[in-house]
Amino acid sequence: MHAKKSWIAVLTVGVCIAAASHVLSQEKTEKPPEGMPAMSAQDMARMQEYMKLTQPGEAHERLQYYIGTWDTVTKMWMGGPGSQAMESKGTSTYTSVLGGRWVMEEHTGTMMGMTYLGKGMMGYDNYKNLYVGTWYSNMSTEMLQMAGMRHPKTGVVTMYGRMDEPQLNVHGRTVKYVTKQTDADHFTFEIIDLHAGDNYKVIELSYTRRK
Repeated sequence: MHAKKSWIAVLTVGVCIAAASHVLSQEKTEKPPEGMPAMSAQDMARMQEYMKLTQPGEAHERLQYYIGTWDTVTKMWMGGPGSQAMESKGTSTYTSVLGGRWVMEEHTGTMMGMTYLGKGMMGYDNYKNLYVGTWYSNMSTEMLQMAGMRHPKTGVVTMYGRMDEPQLNVHGRTVKYVTKQTDADHFTFEIIDLHAGDNYKVIELSYTRRK
């Protein structure tokens, strides 16, 4: 039953998108294509607004900064800030996907002597007015999700999410993700454990654009 409802929802969205596309490309006085239900002026206005939300904008253009291949240095503080950091090197490649709405990162590196493979997506939700992202890797079955905002003056993107800590038997530990662009060829990504403290940085990745 749930699967059936899901398919009905998908089909409904498909019909709405098709209808909205027609609304945007045709005069209001023209009849809709055969088989498409008639739409009121109010429905057409709503569809026009919806279609605007589906289009990439200025925030998505900013994400194009990341496109390319980067050499990375990862620092991990297992004992918290002030302890000796574990360092490892890796490579990340960013590509623009889905019509420029998202950038996808594919990372290869090491962690505690083991091969680390990770993939992530970063985009901007026009409806929520938030940057959003996901991350998953070969060292966990958990998918991390994050959302936040870009500072209008500094350009720093700060997002928040929750991370499980199975070794501590903790679910939903609140973390902060901070991305800072130093210049055209360098940026950093930090993970801060807010459960332990406002400035309790546990991971930092430094990216240098490969030329």
